[in-house]
Amino acid sequence: MLNVTPAEAQADCHLLEMPDGSNILIDAAEAIDAPGTAVAHLQRLKIKHLALVIISHFHRDHYGRLLDIIKSGITVDRVVLNVPDKGSADREIPWGCDWHDVQAILAELRARRIPYSTPKAGDRIWEYKSYNGVTCGIDVLCCYDGLHSPLGATDVNDTSIILRVFNGAKRIVFTGDLNHTLGAYLAKSDVDLHADLLKVPHHGTEGVAPNEFFDRVGANAALIPSPKHLWESARSMRIRNYFIEHNIPVYVTGINGNVTVTLKADGYTIETER
Repeated sequence: MLNVTPAEAQADCHLLEMPDGSNILIDAAEAIDAPGTAVAHLQRLKIKHLALVIISHFHRDHYGRLLDIIKSGITVDRVVLNVPDKGSADREIPWGCDWHDVQAILAELRARRIPYSTPKAGDRIWEYKSYNGVTCGIDVLCCYDGLHSPLGATDVNDTSIILRVFNGAKRIVFTGDLNHTLGAYLAKSDVDLHADLLKVPHHGTEGVAPNEFFDRVGANAALIPSPKHLWESARSMRIRNYFIEHNIPVYVTGINGNVTVTLKADGYTIETER
């Protein structure tokens, strides 16, 4: 979990280093008050090639530096994304989503001949089997377009691609900015949400999935890409209190800096910059 939130604003950028040496990015953004941090982190880590970039949803604090990363000279093999409908996108101009900007991103990918696609729930978008037969990969748990969800029309946050990253039986769930509405539905669904670790949606702020969703995941630790002041604010009080009351440790980029999780088939470790 790269610290792209060192000041006051929020953003997501997560780098996966797979056992076969492939690098995968889940979201590609930086806070609006921290320009250049996403590319700088990747360059510091000497990342020159990304086998896959996954954009959870089209909010600028999740996709906003995708083209900058590509233009920096880092090659990208393919992109997985979920395009919202035009109506949902344009309702969020200028702060979140913009249909014309989304189309410009797609046009640039086509011009550079970088293939992109939209997955379906149940798809496995990455898989690797190690020498000892342990499988690791990335599964899609949920992906709706904003119009045709079980709850009808949703906002752009609820178009987030929900992912399970796994190594053997150990799991991390990445939730994009899953909102309360779809989060409540998933909490009552038969989707297998259980995971050892949870990337908390919506930067841990209110509006996020309900406590029942967190119960279903049952994570032992939580990863939160959020600036310090936002995590400590009233907007995050319910989510903060949930993890305190359940004695679940949280790792916040604005407090802990870069957070490195090593996910093994039989466990995990978490290291923080601070």
